[in-house]
Amino acid sequence: MAKRRVTIRDVAKKAGVSTATVSRVLNNSRRVHYRTRRLVEDACRELGFYRDPIAAALRTGKSNTVHLLIERFDGSFIPDILVGIESKADREGYRLLVSKLDTAQKDVWEPGNQYIDGIIVISDAVHNLNLSEVAGQDNLPLICVYSYSQDPGFPCVLPDDYQGAYLAVQHLAEIGCKGVAFISGPPDWPASQDRLQGYKQAVKDFALREDPDLIEVGDWTMASGYEACRRLLEKAAFDGLFAGNDPMAVGAIDALREHGLEIPKDVAVVGFDDDALCRYVRPTLTSIAMPLKELGEAAMETLISMIKNGGQLCQSEQVTKLPCVLRERDSTKGKAFGVI
Repeated sequence: MAKRRVTIRDVAKKAGVSTATVSRVLNNSRRVHYRTRRLVEDACRELGFYRDPIAAALRTGKSNTVHLLIERFDGSFIPDILVGIESKADREGYRLLVSKLDTAQKDVWEPGNQYIDGIIVISDAVHNLNLSEVAGQDNLPLICVYSYSQDPGFPCVLPDDYQGAYLAVQHLAEIGCKGVAFISGPPDWPASQDRLQGYKQAVKDFALREDPDLIEVGDWTMASGYEACRRLLEKAAFDGLFAGNDPMAVGAIDALREHGLEIPKDVAVVGFDDDALCRYVRPTLTSIAMPLKELGEAAMETLISMIKNGGQLCQSEQVTKLPCVLRERDSTKGKAFGVI
């Protein structure tokens, strides 16, 4: 004989409260005293009661579920962003559904197939993605995190790459560098464009040497940083180097050493991303750290606001940028002041 399913009435009877009170607890209402909430939660556990999210969604039109669409799971930035999203979601009573963002298998994440209230897209770049299609026919609230959305109808939360690059060059200027080279990422990436503009503005503001020969391009890999630095050394002299990410900075350090240069005595080096490898290369690498956990929290907070307001964005700005910070390590400490 099948076991009878525990209902909300059973929980109310066990806890000695009304079914309305149990409902408020299950919906994370703040209008419940913490002692009453504990009584209801204890009763749920003892009776083995759990809320059916699909039934709740059909009844209320809301599932308190957010769909995370992630372009790639091997990105070093992903875990910290997820921690921020999960932390905010947990505090606000939302569940998370995670899928890989794969345009070749649209049915995996088609919103019409899921009981979801909103979508967060986590991607390096979404310029090839039709966000309206991702939001579905119901035009679900959607926000991008870590990259520009490329669609004014959908907001985004991202690190302030311009400010981070400016901070890197400012640091090199303050420790005495006069000529700062820059290894950019791929020019079609918005992050590369913002970091290049931040570099150029800081060079101008701190009266450093302005020279197009001090700029080279890589593809985010160590090998490309190594080759880009070799090209720089053939063209110009410099006593500071800023790389668009940490792997390119590590590759550049290898090229500098092959050229007989010491870090930071001859050339001080700053990377971007504050990857774990910064603490294990020698010398340890000064880098710009992005507020990844904060990005996740801000994205989830904005999405919840949109869900509660019928998909409308409460704030006026479509793009939210959070500031980066510099983590100083041995690759810039002890730099000798000199003139190039």
